[in-house]
Parts: sequence; C-alpha cells; structure tokens
Amino acid sequence: MKLEEWDLKIQTENPVNFISLAHDGCDIRSYYEAQGLMEYFNMLNSPTYQTLVRHFWVRAHVYDKDAAKLEETEKILIDPSLEGKSRAEMGLEPFTCTEIRSSIMGIPVFIYENAIAFVIRRASEGSYKGGIRNSKTSPWNEIVHKSMFNSIEKGVYSDMGIKKKMLLKIHNENLLPKGGCSDQPSLEHMIFLHFIITTERENVPKYIFRHMIKELRESQDNNRCWVPYGRLISEILHQGGILKAMKDINFFTDEQLGTETGKVINGTTLRNMGVIASDAYKQLITYLKESDTVSIMMEDFPPICKQDPLEVQMNFIKDHFATTGKKIRLEDVPETMYGGALPIAKSRKTKRKELTKDEYLGNAPEQPAKKAKRAKKDKKVVVQENIVGAAIPTIQEEVEDLEADKILPKRTKSGKAAATSQSAPDQPSIPKRKRKTVVRN
Repeated sequence: MKLEEWDLKIQTENPVNFISLAHDGCDIRSYYEAQGLMEYFNMLNSPTYQTLVRHFWVRAHVYDKDAAKLEETEKILIDPSLEGKSRAEMGLEPFTCTEIRSSIMGIPVFIYENAIAFVIRRASEGSYKGGIRNSKTSPWNEIVHKSMFNSIEKGVYSDMGIKKKMLLKIHNENLLPKGGCSDQPSLEHMIFLHFIITTERENVPKYIFRHMIKELRESQDNNRCWVPYGRLISEILHQGGILKAMKDINFFTDEQLGTETGKVINGTTLRNMGVIASDAYKQLITYLKESDTVSIMMEDFPPICKQDPLEVQMNFIKDHFATTGKKIRLEDVPETMYGGALPIAKSRKTKRKELTKDEYLGNAPEQPAKKAKRAKKDKKVVVQENIVGAAIPTIQEEVEDLEADKILPKRTKSGKAAATSQSAPDQPSIPKRKRKTVVRN
C-alpha cells in the first residue's frame, strides 16, 4: 500500500520565545547559542505550507550509495559494454553525497546535509554519535544519565529540573521531532541532549538529515503517515524558489496550501507543563504571538473575500483588471479576508481528523445544516397531501401519535366493518343522508 498525500500528518515545529521563558525562571538561551542555533529558531517563526510538504514527501526517495550502484547496474543490463566504465562514461552524474530527492510540480528538489546547514545557517561540523547497535550495554548510558538525571542510574521525568524538561520538550518538538504521544527519547537522542546540556559542539545538520532519512524510510517501508520538519522543508522549498514561482503565477491561496504556524513555546507552556505554579506565571506585553507570522503567498492579494456581496466582488475584479490588466477568477477569491491570523498547528499529541481524498482535493460535498431541535419531542408532524382534483387543497395537520387504525374502522366491499385486533370505543352512529330526487323535465 502506498501512502497518498491526504494520508499524511505534518508536524510543524514550534517557535520558542526565550525571553518569556527566562522571565518565568527558565533561561535556556545560552544552550542554543553555544550550538549556533539561534538562526534556526528565528526561522521557525515563519509559516508551514502543508500541501507542499505532502507533495514533496510522497514523491521523495533516498539516493545513497546503494541507489547509485543500482543505477550503474541498470545501465549495464541495457548495454553490457558499459561494464567497468566510470559513471561519467555511462552518462551518469558523479555520486557526491546521500540525498533525499523529490519534485514539486515537476521541479526537482534535493535535500542533503549541506543544504540543511545552509538553510539553518549552521556549519555541518561537530560531534556526532549514531548507529549504536546495543543501547543496553553501551557505555553512553552512564554518561547521559549523569547529564540528564545527575545519577549514573536511569531516572524518570520527575527527576529532571525545569531547564532540562524544557530542553527535552524543544528537542522533541523542533530538533529531532517525535511523532505520537511518547516523550521517552532513545539513547541516540539522549546523546544529542547530552551535547546540548554540556554545550559540546555537535553536528546538528547531520543529526537532522539522518533523522529525516529515518522517518522517510519509515513512511515508505511501514506506511507511517507522520511527517517531521514541516517548517524546515517549507523553508528549503522557499529558498529553492518554489514559493516565489507559485506566488508569481498568483494562483494558489494559503487555504489551498494548508498554511499554518506552530504554537509558540513560552511561559504559558511552563505553566501548562506544571513546572511552575499558576500564580508564579507572569505574562509579558511583548510576547511573541502566533498571529505575528505572515505568509509570503498572499501579500498583494486584493482586499475582498467571499463574505462580501457578490456585486462587490464583481465590481472589484472588474476595476482590478482595468487598472492592472491582471485577471482574478471568482473561484480564487478567498473565503475570508486575508490579513487574519494563520491557523495554529495542533500538538503532535492531539488526535487529528483523517482527511479523505475528496476533502483534500476540495471535491467533498457540503455538509447539510443540522436540523433544529424540536421544542417538544413527543409531538410528531405529519404532512398529508391528497390531491383528488383541483377542488381539494393540500392538508397539513399536527397531531399526537396519529394512527388511522385507531380512529377509522376498516370496511369491506359490502360496507360492513371489518374485525380488528383492537376494539374501537363506542361512538354514536352517523345518520345516513337521504338522496334527493332530481326531477327532470
């Protein structure tokens, strides 16, 4: 089974307000300054374009040494005389490094370690520890336990201080994101945190790239629908010119691209985590807000929306074309006025509604309005429409538990009352009307 775009769930990284955290007693900025990651955290303040990330992810594949060797084998199968020749002689590009290859609207997109380093403005250098085969017997266990729990024995979450708890949260949300509800890091992730806590320079771009490859293979091999680094991938597409090309054609809207922003980690997060008391929480006026994030896709879009009267929309489109010579299709007018706050991404622990194919492609039928609740549930409205000619009108009645069998006795062709299982109450007989004799001359 192959994953489709609408099956994927994108995790958007969360911006971090270090000033707010420090104001509430959790000053951790120096840890990330030591790693040279402040440019990376500034990048998180921009939006994620979920549709583009989905489009990229379902078409992505890992191009490594094995994939390069397979290319050569296929060439030799087609032309056996190429055996023993170099890649250049085979007409292939030289293999330089492992890459994640995909495309957006036919435009090739390659992600590799140095590309991530360029985007987050952090050189690909420093310590890296990966590929630990036996985590139970590794000597790294005592080292990381000492850093995180101040003990050579493995501790629990409650043994960690306020700063280390927040470092772990930022680690799980932004640096090496974890899907699902578990916050328990693996040994390799704990080593990553050890480097952060001890301020030892580590190779963050390499960690991020390797983690992205791991999750991509999980999607391909096990149909895992969770996608990390939604914001980082969006930035790579932006700096690669994809978003500019889409903006220039003035066709796509933020709604179509699924544009959203991450929820800010600040003093409120500390209160919600229970690491500070509610009465100790102090809100700053200069808080970094989700509403501060602005999409680059709709900067010059005309100030109209479908909530405006149709006449207003038509007149503006006509005037806009007369002034600029650019056409705006009526169906491209956004549902709401641009300029409002972007949707905030849901937490990775929040259960999300699965999209259907029709909902994702915009072909889903509109849901009917919910029926108003009746004032009295014990009453039924029966509409009876009998038309036996133009002289008899339609009758509408509201009765309680109307049952014809209890009111009108059934009759046979001879006119006698038919026997029923229920005895009808005694009712006065209705006198027969005498027919009038019509005398014709």
